[in-house]
Amino acid sequence: MIKVRVFGGLRLWREGIEVEIGSIRIQTTLAVLLAARGATVGVAELVDTLWGDRPPASAENQIQRLIGQVRRLFEPDLPNREPGNWLLPVGEGYRLRQDARTSDLMAFFEMAGRQQFDQALTLAQERPFAGLPAGVLGLPAFTAIETARIEVAVQAADLPLLSTYAQSAPFHEPLQARLIRLLTAAGRRAEALAHFEAVRQRLSEELGADPGAELQAAHREALTDLRPIHLPPRVTAFSPRPELTAAVQAGRRAGLVVLSGMGGAGKTTLAVDWAHRIAADYPDGQLYLDLRGFAPAGRQLRPAEALTSLLISMGATPEGDGPDTLTGQFRSALADRRMIVLLDNARDSAQVRPLLPASPGSLVIVTSRNRMPSLVAREGAWPVYVGRLVHSAAKDMLHRRLGAPRLAAEPAATDKLVEICAGLPLALSIAAARIAVSPEESLADVVADLSAGHGLDALDTGEEHDSVRAAFSWSYRVLSEPAARLFRLLAVHPSADVSAETAASIAGADVRAALAELTVTSMLTPLGAGRYTAHDLLKVYAAELSDEGRPDAERRLVEHYLHSSRNAYLTFKLLPPADPGPPPPGVHPSRPVDMSGAHDWYRNERAAVQAVTDLALRRGWARAAALIMVHVRPMRSSQPRLSAELRDQAVRAVEAVAGLGDPELETLILREAAVQLRAHSTDRARDYLLRALAITQARGDLVGQAQILRNLAVAPITEGRGQVTYAERAVGAARRAGEPSVLVYALDMLARMLDDYDEPARAAAVAAEAFDLAGDAGLTDMRCLLAAARAWIALRLGDDEAASRMAAWALDHIDPADEVTTWTSSVILALASHNLGDTARARAEAERSRALVQGREDVFAEVIGDDYFVSYMARVDGVLAAEGTAIGSQ
Repeated sequence: MIKVRVFGGLRLWREGIEVEIGSIRIQTTLAVLLAARGATVGVAELVDTLWGDRPPASAENQIQRLIGQVRRLFEPDLPNREPGNWLLPVGEGYRLRQDARTSDLMAFFEMAGRQQFDQALTLAQERPFAGLPAGVLGLPAFTAIETARIEVAVQAADLPLLSTYAQSAPFHEPLQARLIRLLTAAGRRAEALAHFEAVRQRLSEELGADPGAELQAAHREALTDLRPIHLPPRVTAFSPRPELTAAVQAGRRAGLVVLSGMGGAGKTTLAVDWAHRIAADYPDGQLYLDLRGFAPAGRQLRPAEALTSLLISMGATPEGDGPDTLTGQFRSALADRRMIVLLDNARDSAQVRPLLPASPGSLVIVTSRNRMPSLVAREGAWPVYVGRLVHSAAKDMLHRRLGAPRLAAEPAATDKLVEICAGLPLALSIAAARIAVSPEESLADVVADLSAGHGLDALDTGEEHDSVRAAFSWSYRVLSEPAARLFRLLAVHPSADVSAETAASIAGADVRAALAELTVTSMLTPLGAGRYTAHDLLKVYAAELSDEGRPDAERRLVEHYLHSSRNAYLTFKLLPPADPGPPPPGVHPSRPVDMSGAHDWYRNERAAVQAVTDLALRRGWARAAALIMVHVRPMRSSQPRLSAELRDQAVRAVEAVAGLGDPELETLILREAAVQLRAHSTDRARDYLLRALAITQARGDLVGQAQILRNLAVAPITEGRGQVTYAERAVGAARRAGEPSVLVYALDMLARMLDDYDEPARAAAVAAEAFDLAGDAGLTDMRCLLAAARAWIALRLGDDEAASRMAAWALDHIDPADEVTTWTSSVILALASHNLGDTARARAEAERSRALVQGREDVFAEVIGDDYFVSYMARVDGVLAAEGTAIGSQ
């Protein structure tokens, strides 16, 4: 265990015992590496630090010796010229590994980044690297640390700590000015004036200088203390938002920051807390005004009313009642001042624009549910989106409001409460308030009530306008009718996010303008690539709103996924299943252009596809449900996931289709259900396939027979030599049917069965025929799968060169989304490379195949077969063990 301290002087401990660092040059070398905070320090920089512009000829050799001595401070038993684990060579320099656990300097910057200013300042009360030569401490890397230490003190606004820091930096005028302002704000005006006089004398006597503008402004403030202080109080249990810290701080340079987000996201709380933190930097005061842009009363504050209120707050008498006149007067009043102007709950850019100062110096903070794109474009406003709290931050908020013992007593209920509130600060605040005022209720009781299906009823304080539902209603009320209609209808979409095409199908209309409006007003959040999401609780609210058009929207939603899934299926160039006809009017299906696009579509829509299929079954639209399930089979089989829900859904689809009198569709869904069930309900899966085979035989459907016979050849549906028999029958039926894609799949199955039953030479010939046919038919994905099959057979025959060549070909041509074939090809290439003595490639492919299945071993085992998967992975692990030894010994 290594510990390094820089504040108060450079010291180092190893395993709890302090280590003597050594000469001043060793100390300086270590200090420069520590000051870099994990970045690389060049040899030239070290030479310049130690010798300046007159280095000796042996400087670089001496640096190498110093680096070795520093290494042995951390690892005393390290052999000469070994880099070890701490001080690493990087290009023409060196990098010292360090983090907050080993270095107080790293811990200081980590705390500062999290706005844990008090802890950071407590850690860094003494000056960093004390005792090193002044010439070293004057270098940029070291002065930057001291500057950061002072800046944290300024940000903290902690009067006792600030006093300590002000003593250690007597000529840092912004720091001294901040202390004067804090003393004034605390009512200690006499101390503030005395401190100013002491600083003034020191500047005059030691530097021959007068106080600068900032110190003089702080002095004037202490003399008069006449300034508006109108910020609302900070929320006591405010949970910091470290992920937003850098963004809001960057906005100070713009002078105009817009904090936007959905209702209840905590914009005002964040803005007020931040304004309090930086208030001392704006000595002429703080103005606050609620513009009522989304207030429940329905009338926003007009610019003239807002300007009148602001002028009165500044002690001025409004002149005239026209907005232009009042704007000019307000801007004149602000011209020579540095103030914070917090404009809360703004409706849009037009409401804010007349309230902006014309000269720099002041900071305007705007909060709104509107993202204010016009203000960003024209006035250069700095936009900061305030989203939901992450899980840990939400728990921190509950911890601050309810206390650790209450949460520790019911950890499962705490996690569930966080999940239900979905990171919305308003929801968490209301839930916490309910728990706090009802100590007789357990968290589990409250969670049970919130989970009981009462919509947003439980997230209500019982007081007027103080509920999640009310907060959402204020945003909904200002929407245009097309945007409001789309918001209501989007409640029928079952997934977390929705594409623009799906939204258009749900509405049955062009929704581009409505989507833009919902995005600007934070009712939807854009995810990029034409996709949008809504907060979980907003979706609950949308579902509460009545709309007689929902049944039609549900039907269009199902049709959208029916035709989108068919378009994705067709990119695989397989024989199309039953034709659903053209899309109905108003439905705008997605149209992937190739297999890669189809895989991307399914990856984005997997959860929605399953939920929409379930919706179709519940509504009695069995044909659509069955076809969707059949359409996504090529994508589902290459992106495997275990799902009991899918198996149950397949059984329900079989039962629903049975009464339609459509033998073709019944055959398709029986096959699909059998594929889902074969590893879990083998007897039922076999029964489904035999039923489907009987239907196709009665109809003379050779294509259907070939496909079903191929499914019957798979274990555990059939065991033993019967697998080969079924595969041969599938090939025969496919040849008679004359459909190339069906024949390719049947030949692939026969090749696998022949290989399993120890006929590798015949299997190789069959796989080669299928490979060529797949190329002629344009079945790229199937050709890659066959390349992997041929590679495996070649490996079995002892032809490692051919195995390596075919597996590499498959990996070069396959869509990365086809996880199963990628994994199979990677395994074979690892084994073949190992046999050929290519250790680097063998290890790389073995590691890739292991990474592909990490955490999903059960899924791959079900898709590939338990025996095969276990056998393959055992051989992969053997390669990793062998090649690890081989590489390590070189």
